[in-house]
Amino acid sequence: MAHVRKQIRDRMATTLTSGVALVSSRIYISRTYPVTSANLPALTVYAGSETSSLVTIGISKTLQRTLSVNVDVYARATSNLDDDIDAITVQVEEAIAADFTVNGLAKEALLTSTDIEYSGEAEQQIGIAHMVYDVLYHTSIADVETAK
Repeated sequence: MAHVRKQIRDRMATTLTSGVALVSSRIYISRTYPVTSANLPALTVYAGSETSSLVTIGISKTLQRTLSVNVDVYARATSNLDDDIDAITVQVEEAIAADFTVNGLAKEALLTSTDIEYSGEAEQQIGIAHMVYDVLYHTSIADVETAK
């Protein structure tokens, strides 16, 4: 098995693969992504920071964790870049909302911020929406591979 953090990241990517038709299967579980016109639009999914605190549930010591999962949306200018970015982020938000508990791995996955920027450094102008989800989950101190 793997750390619950990896399980969450992988599950969110799977959810997006089936729920974001506008990017097809161009979803990468990585914080680095080679941007070319041929492979846009696309999404990257990766873990950011994580905080934890000790809570006691019954007699077991449990870590309550909040993981920031980043979903970056990349799109190239076709007609209206703002509309293209918004259309993809709609599908991302709806897909994650439909799997709010990340297949039972988490208590909740909430969108906490979206930052949209534009770059003309690639072959043509691209837009990037950085979406951050805070994912609340619990693990035992002694077992970080199993969600509680």
